Amino acid sequence: MKRHPWHDLPWHVPSQQPDQIRFNKGPLRRLALPEYLRMVATGLAWSPLIAAGWHQATACRPERVADFIGVAISPDPRHDHQLPGLVRELGVSRLLVRAPVWERDDLAKLVAFMARFPGVDWVVAATPNRASVVCPARWCDDLLRIAAAVAPFTSTIQVGQAPNRTKWGCYHLADGLDLLEGAERARRQCPGLRLAGPAVIDFEPLATARMLCNLRNYRLDVVSALLYVDRRGAPENRQYGLFDLATKIRFTAACAAAGPRAARGAPLWITEFNWPIERTGDYTPTSDDECVSEAQAAAYLTRSYQIAWATGLVQRMYWWQLVAVGYGLVDPLSGTLRRRPAFDAMRRLLNGSDPITGQAS
Repeated sequence: MKRHPWHDLPWHVPSQQPDQIRFNKGPLRRLALPEYLRMVATGLAWSPLIAAGWHQATACRPERVADFIGVAISPDPRHDHQLPGLVRELGVSRLLVRAPVWERDDLAKLVAFMARFPGVDWVVAATPNRASVVCPARWCDDLLRIAAAVAPFTSTIQVGQAPNRTKWGCYHLADGLDLLEGAERARRQCPGLRLAGPAVIDFEPLATARMLCNLRNYRLDVVSALLYVDRRGAPENRQYGLFDLATKIRFTAACAAAGPRAARGAPLWITEFNWPIERTGDYTPTSDDECVSEAQAAAYLTRSYQIAWATGLVQRMYWWQLVAVGYGLVDPLSGTLRRRPAFDAMRRLLNGSDPITGQAS
């Protein structure tokens, strides 16, 4: 496996994420015990305001479906030249791309890649590693370099990546809070920078509350969530006996309304979600238990967009991602870019063949 510079873990190329299978997290959990206690205390202290925010969350649904549906996309020399055509065929105009800090010397390649897609609206996810936490000056410099490089395309940077998961560099949520404060310091040197976060992954209500309801020094222009619900199966399935996709969205919006860390009226973006595809082996980022058929993934995609639209609380929602063997709208494994049923499902939502206000079959 390939090991990235300044990263603690080897990079698992098939699933495009750090590989922590052989990483013993026990000592880190013990080290993080005080932060776990603060997280629980935050949930208890802020729960009355979050309950009040349940009915005060900001409606931010756009008027056009084209402004609501997005997809993540990644550079890959094997088929970069085909991706603009795929994007046009799909009809999507909202794209997300990651800018890993360990590729700080390759930002020109990222800019050249983004230039292949004229007329689209971009958001860039600045993906940290452990060095970003332990070297705050480096994190600030990385953000400024990324912001300057992508300025011709966007001023919106998602800061952090799953602060509630150790593999992206944060050993506990306090590390994620430090990264957000570092991003605020970077903004003082780049006043036009718009910050999205906290990018909590999956649905962990205490983690979401901790990242949005605190007295730290940062302000988020966009509230972003990597709201994967694949471990529960269908998006209508409930977690903790209470939270289906719609109520998970409302809870996240309520935390943003209750806490002081989101700017007034900050919109909610779901910047990652998907369902992994069965029988794709190491290319899936999760276990076989979460995997579904290609037809199920297409149906869940449609229903997720319909559910999120119906809440009125989500401004954008990005599928992760366009081309990937284990979870993409397009499968590149055979050497051709095979459109999966989920590709057609998104295309039909975008062109109105399937109404986003309807019920998925």
